[in-house]
Parts: sequence; structure tokens; C-alpha cells
Amino acid sequence: MNELTITAKEFFTKYRSTFDKGNMKEFSTFFNEPFMSVRADGKIQSLSCNKDAELFFPLVIDMWKKEGYNSFTMSDFEVVKLGSTSMLVTFTWEMLDNNADLIRQWRQSYNLVKNYDEWKVILSTFHR
Repeated sequence: MNELTITAKEFFTKYRSTFDKGNMKEFSTFFNEPFMSVRADGKIQSLSCNKDAELFFPLVIDMWKKEGYNSFTMSDFEVVKLGSTSMLVTFTWEMLDNNADLIRQWRQSYNLVKNYDEWKVILSTFHR
């Protein structure tokens, strides 16, 4: 496994763990300002600052909890270096319930940029 893939996996392991803990203040810091997401239904969610992300993602958690969400796992990482300070990371999210049974899964891609030695998500795209 190359260094960039290790970096991406470490980033998204922390990203997933922070989300699963429900710490939206910390979770919002994973995103660039501004940040954009192309949702599964094709709608675009644009968040101009981290405070917007901090307010948006609890709504996502509430929606997913209605489906039985308890935690996530990740698999099938693909990492493409786009330049010295950018990469494209695609992987499969697996949404799990309290028994660690699969509720659903999907592929998602993230464009990351490096700002002052920190990787930030600038764009995410859900794939059907």
C-alpha cells in the first residue's frame, strides 16, 4: 500500500470515528470552507463554512438513525493522486445497525486538498 493510500485511510478512519461519535463540531473541521456535496438524489448541498457543516450533519444523522444507523465501516478504497496537494478518494460506506448488520451501502468519492499540512474535503459525490 502506498503512502498516499495510507494517508487517505487514516484520514477517513478518523472522519468515520468522529462522525459515529456524533461530535459535529470536530467533524466539521474535516471540510474545506466552502464545501460541496452531490447527494445520492442528485441535489447539491453547498456549505460555505464549517459552522454550516456543524449544523447540517446532525440532520443527516437523525435521518439515518430512523433507518437504524449505529455506525459505519469502509471498504474498497481507491486513491488517485491529482497533484502535490490534492487527491481523489473513492470507497464503499457500509451503514450498520446496533447488531452490526448491514442496513445499506454505497460508493462515495471525495476530493481532498491539502491546506497548511492538513487534508480537507472540498467535494464529495455519492454514487448510485
